[in-house]
Amino acid sequence: MLEQVHHLLTLSDVPRYNIKAVVQQTQVNVSTLRAWEQRYGVPRPTRSDHGHRLYSQRDIEIIKWLKQCTKEGLAISQAVALLRDISDSGNATPRAPQSQPPPPTLADAGWPDLRTQLTEALLSTNLRQAHLLVNTAVALFPIETLVLDLFYPMLVDIGERWAQGDVCVAEERVVTNFVRQRLLGLLQIHAPFAVGPRLIAGCAPEEQHEIGLIMFSLLMEQRGWELIYLGQTVSVEGLDGFLMRMAPALVCMSVSMAEHVPGLLEIARIVEGRRRHRLVFAYSGQVFDRHPELRGRIPGIFLGNDLREAVIRADDLGEEIDPERWMRQSHFFRH
Repeated sequence: MLEQVHHLLTLSDVPRYNIKAVVQQTQVNVSTLRAWEQRYGVPRPTRSDHGHRLYSQRDIEIIKWLKQCTKEGLAISQAVALLRDISDSGNATPRAPQSQPPPPTLADAGWPDLRTQLTEALLSTNLRQAHLLVNTAVALFPIETLVLDLFYPMLVDIGERWAQGDVCVAEERVVTNFVRQRLLGLLQIHAPFAVGPRLIAGCAPEEQHEIGLIMFSLLMEQRGWELIYLGQTVSVEGLDGFLMRMAPALVCMSVSMAEHVPGLLEIARIVEGRRRHRLVFAYSGQVFDRHPELRGRIPGIFLGNDLREAVIRADDLGEEIDPERWMRQSHFFRH
């Protein structure tokens, strides 16, 4: 076994293989690979320019070895520990993951008070100043920073102030609709450049709360997904035929109110009925934080309600649904 592990560590660590290729070669399913990566740090794939996992021949052989160890009765934690011990003794350690650096924050660029300035401008209905601030931010920061470091926390803050009675309904509406309009504008600007899998995003029937879905959709678009945005209160009438014509890889729906969950369930059943056509259903919404027991009643994948994590989870599905298209997309951007 010692010689076998030493041999594994001499193999090429050049990242070449997507997740589908790894599953085909190792016969280890995606959920198991994710669990091993998250719990034990093995394997450690690199990331492509668009954040998708790429594995080396060394990774593949290590996965095969770990699988064999577990078949022979060794716990996965013991197998990983053995791998690390042998690696350390030979002064060869698996490479560190080469993930993309996080986007700069407003504070990194010396703009820590931009959020405060924008909030004050909106609450005083100085829309001219608010637009000037956002125009400057759009020129300086990536979209991910604008969404996660400016708009999203500002809306959370306004919502808390409204709940405490410090902000009236009209003031909250000014802020929310301003952000909504700017986000929709950004969706249109970046839409023509998407070449990844197709995403359909919308709200459950009768559901009006869409701003979280807009932010999610914009961040997915930034990761290369081809977006078809349906917006508020999507009707089930004619939806099945529409999905078949559009042939999306992923359908994401949002719901905030408990009374709208039955409509979400109806849409989920329509999508799940088309699984043989490679349609995948995912969902999110604050109602599932208030009533977590509802998650078990909705067929599909719950993305959670942390915006950043929901985007990562949904984006990872793209590798599993249509990895070849991601490879074509990476080729497109390189050339």
